[in-house]
Amino acid sequence: MITSPRPRRIDRDVFHEGEEPQRTYPGDVRRWATGEPYRLASEECQEGLLIPTAVETQAMGEALLLDALLSEYGLHRPALTGGPFGIILVTPRTHEILIRVAPRQLLRWAATVLRTVARGADLLWSAEEHGIALTLAGARVVLLATAESDWRAAIDQTEHSAYQPGSVQAQDGRTAYLAPIVPLLSATLRRVHLLTDPEVSSPTVELLIAEHRGEPCLYDTTGGAPSAIPLWQSVAAPLELWPSAPLYRSAAAVDVRGAISRLMSEADEGLGFPAQDVSEALCKLAGVPAVPLTLRAAEVALSVAEEVLADPRFISLFDGGGWAANRRRDLDIVWVAHTDEAVIPPGAERLVAAFTGDLDMLGMLTLSEEHALTESLTATGELEEDVPAIGQEALIQLLDWALAAATRPEAPWSWCRPDGAKALHANAPTSDPDGVVQLRVEVDSYAVSVVAPSLRENEYVRVWEEGGGPSGAAAILLAESAARTAGIAMHYVRDPLKGRLLLPRPVDKRTDLTTAGVILAAHAEAIFDFEDLASMLSRLRYRAHTAGSASEGHWRRDAAVPDDPHDYTHSVLGDVQVWCGTPGTHDGEPANTASPDSLEYRRHLAEHRAAMDPFVTCYLTAAAEVEDAKDFDDRHRAGVTALRNADLEQLADSDPRPVTQRVMTAITALPLDADEIDAWYEAYFEE
Repeated sequence: MITSPRPRRIDRDVFHEGEEPQRTYPGDVRRWATGEPYRLASEECQEGLLIPTAVETQAMGEALLLDALLSEYGLHRPALTGGPFGIILVTPRTHEILIRVAPRQLLRWAATVLRTVARGADLLWSAEEHGIALTLAGARVVLLATAESDWRAAIDQTEHSAYQPGSVQAQDGRTAYLAPIVPLLSATLRRVHLLTDPEVSSPTVELLIAEHRGEPCLYDTTGGAPSAIPLWQSVAAPLELWPSAPLYRSAAAVDVRGAISRLMSEADEGLGFPAQDVSEALCKLAGVPAVPLTLRAAEVALSVAEEVLADPRFISLFDGGGWAANRRRDLDIVWVAHTDEAVIPPGAERLVAAFTGDLDMLGMLTLSEEHALTESLTATGELEEDVPAIGQEALIQLLDWALAAATRPEAPWSWCRPDGAKALHANAPTSDPDGVVQLRVEVDSYAVSVVAPSLRENEYVRVWEEGGGPSGAAAILLAESAARTAGIAMHYVRDPLKGRLLLPRPVDKRTDLTTAGVILAAHAEAIFDFEDLASMLSRLRYRAHTAGSASEGHWRRDAAVPDDPHDYTHSVLGDVQVWCGTPGTHDGEPANTASPDSLEYRRHLAEHRAAMDPFVTCYLTAAAEVEDAKDFDDRHRAGVTALRNADLEQLADSDPRPVTQRVMTAITALPLDADEIDAWYEAYFEE
């Protein structure tokens, strides 16, 4: 049975603790991933299979298509493109995929499919009753409800432009390069509407392909940080939406016990975890004491893990670097996945049913090991905690760690312990940025860093992730999982002082530097909106009361201390950069003396994937250009006057996002007198 509306593979939805689950029909669950209407989704559902897996040639074509879409769309807003990558809905079948494309995105799709055509070849397409049928690397892709005349016009418009066949992605060897992740790419395209799930809280979407240790990886950088976890796991979708193993690539037999033994042998080098048998090794891996009760639980967990990994429905446990990433969710690391809560592993229900031991005792043992037993006692001596639930969680974590060890990527890391060191170390080269990923593991903790000369802001060594694990062996798995995202993450990490990207985005003559273009290319959390400005005006009044004008420089070095390498805020815009989180400029950069509405300043924002909305730009430009201002109040009056004199509707039209009437009304009511700002903000923005 599929449980509850928008069911999640998390504890409260999997184990209902005696509550009768609300039934959700298969069509409802399928349409969550495909965007189809309920009736169509229900008709397409097969018995026991909501979304079919593509055959080999179909999967390769779909992989090439998604690869080209990632390149064409990059970071984008589904609300403005009619859906992720302009896709309204998909209807996946074994030998074809039907896609409804937003009409305004047809030109971009024509450019996209041309990218998948080999050099010197022609795009194969034909008009059919329901739309345009494309043949992409042997795959059949049907663009539903697309007229032949519209498609021909789109192709004609792009065919002789920059989008020549094979000009970007369909280069020699691209198919072979993508081969390791073809099933993952195809499965992601077939579930693309999971990117519209409420758990994906960012209004922007971005997927990309990059290398890790010489192999291509699919990353979800939606929200401004990379995750390698497959999309269906990231949003904790139910198992019915997980892709099955393709017939052409069935999973090889997995030696769960051998994988745990090998891992413990590596961890033994300097971390001191001898284990007599695999059940004991699993207990030590999971950080639980090896006593008869836990050893029995571990043996059952090992048996269930073997059954799960032999089941083709759960082949995606190996995707994204294996199941270890799911354990990183327990560390409150926001970039690991869209859903904060850890996903309950496949087989958990089977494990709980098969375990004949005492869950109460297992829970008590867990509380005792965590030194939380006495803290959980009430004044009357009763336990506040749900002890059986804690025992069940401990039982499931044994399965979690068994799966994490067994799905560890085959390419081994070379762990070593330098002479005199307490920790284990490993490293691997990274190509973008050109440097080294360094891993460090101690008895119960790990750290992953990137060392690269191209990192800016004096950040040549950057710690990407630190965390704890129940054992040294577990920390090895967590560190290797975190390392998978470390290199690509450097393109999203910001300097904590000025909010600048350590690896700024390249900006050239093809970059759209209009206000709308800069906003569309910016990370959602790095856009400075009028409501953000409104919330900071009172603070800025006291922080920026003596700020200079833009022409004097937003940041300046202290001339009285020539040996000081740092620069300091000087203008009102410099104070905005510090107190409002917009990326700061450096003394000597062209943008450092530029007005917010200038091309140079927009170029600076674009390099750091940031933006200001048109109202903020209008206000700050006027405030920053006042040459004879005595204090912030003078600059505030200039900003308010500029907004009152501006055509607000025209400013709103220059923002590609919708502007609410509440904001428009608040702007017209913004007081000239800075003493009235607090009352104005309470009236228009506080609930």
